[in-house]
Amino acid sequence: MPNLKLILYSKIFEIKDLEIKGFVKEALDNAPLGFWTTPCSGTGKYHPPENQGEGGLIRHLIKCVEVAKDLCRYYEISDRDRDIVLAGTILHDIKKNGEPWGKSTDMEHGKIGSDFLEGFKLKEPEKTKIKNCVRYHLGRFTRTIEDVKRASTPTQNEMIIQITDFFCSRKYASWLPGINVGEEEIKKFPREIQTSL
Repeated sequence: MPNLKLILYSKIFEIKDLEIKGFVKEALDNAPLGFWTTPCSGTGKYHPPENQGEGGLIRHLIKCVEVAKDLCRYYEISDRDRDIVLAGTILHDIKKNGEPWGKSTDMEHGKIGSDFLEGFKLKEPEKTKIKNCVRYHLGRFTRTIEDVKRASTPTQNEMIIQITDFFCSRKYASWLPGINVGEEEIKKFPREIQTSL
């Protein structure tokens, strides 16, 4: 299996702005250990097989970056907005299991992730835009009561991440860019994950 951490870090090079690159790298450098090892879905209910097992969350993020790049091209957004979208995509689940890192998805992880990103330095308005992409990425599915209305009326950048995350989380979205995860590899995933598929 390839080194998923290195692959995710390599996605930072897709960002053109040096300050945004540095912001994303610093956030990843400070991500909790569980971020790098956890499955994307504790229950296996919403994600395809390759997003299960150890490192599943990182495989999900790698997939999301590729979809987000295509949507940026489709919507013909500016280079600056593309950098914001890619940064938000890479970081959208940085606190997926909450703070402190738990055993399952915290449905307020958008806000928790946004709050976490406040601790890193970046110029405005880019910082706020990236934080908002993270905060509102669950769209109408957010459980953060004060965010429901705002998350349901996203900016274009936020919408791209919402769509990307939603479709990359569907059971039928079983693929990984440049990584072949075949049936034999899936069989190597932990038994408790296999039985939930």
